[in-house]
Amino acid sequence: MSQNSTSDRAMREYLTALLDEEQPNKLDELTRAPLERLLATAPAVGTALPQVETVPQVEAVPQVEAPPLEQAQPTEIAPPPPPPAAPDVMEEYQTEPFQALFFSVAGLNLAVPLKSLGGIHKWTEPKPLFGQPAWYLGIMPHLEEQLNVVDSARWVMPEKYTEELAETLDYQYLVMLGSSHWGLACEMLVNTDTLTPDEIQWRGPSGKRPWLAGIVKEKMCALLNVDALITLLEQGLDNSKKDH
Repeated sequence: MSQNSTSDRAMREYLTALLDEEQPNKLDELTRAPLERLLATAPAVGTALPQVETVPQVEAVPQVEAPPLEQAQPTEIAPPPPPPAAPDVMEEYQTEPFQALFFSVAGLNLAVPLKSLGGIHKWTEPKPLFGQPAWYLGIMPHLEEQLNVVDSARWVMPEKYTEELAETLDYQYLVMLGSSHWGLACEMLVNTDTLTPDEIQWRGPSGKRPWLAGIVKEKMCALLNVDALITLLEQGLDNSKKDH
């Protein structure tokens, strides 16, 4: 078997594992089952409890009641309505074909819908800033803007990121995310192509990686949810230590 075939199979297995982790598993169901059974057997709110026979009490000496005092009735304040649920910006891509940019990082292909692409810039070495997460490479000046540079390999696959891998990275471009100042470091621009919803294995609604919209099955490619990714980046989360 050729080295390329072995590499392709390894990447396919890795992408499949990523998406499998996004789905609810049997362990979650077993963990919830005892609590659900307990709640099912508990008496419902408002259910009359059985009467307990009381011991006769010694007759108390009557007390002189003080005249009642008028008390101010508490004003009931209605709780604020819950905020509306944020719309799923990826829903439109699940119903109609759309164009996407494909680019490569450390042998992994990533895709960004063209509607969510903010531009592409030639690579210049970013200036590092102290006290930032490991995936933050620094700022890249562009005209009058300061662009935030993300180490894409460390962010997307932190569990595979090693010093040996870091030494092989050869970033050539910065792929900008929407209208934000965040950009993903990119080794190679592959192409643009049209995707149909049935080509994609979509991520479930409760997975750990909201930045992962799904897997383009035939292209062995991870489709990015750009809005979710921007939100995570702005929170400054350390993706090398936590699953998202």
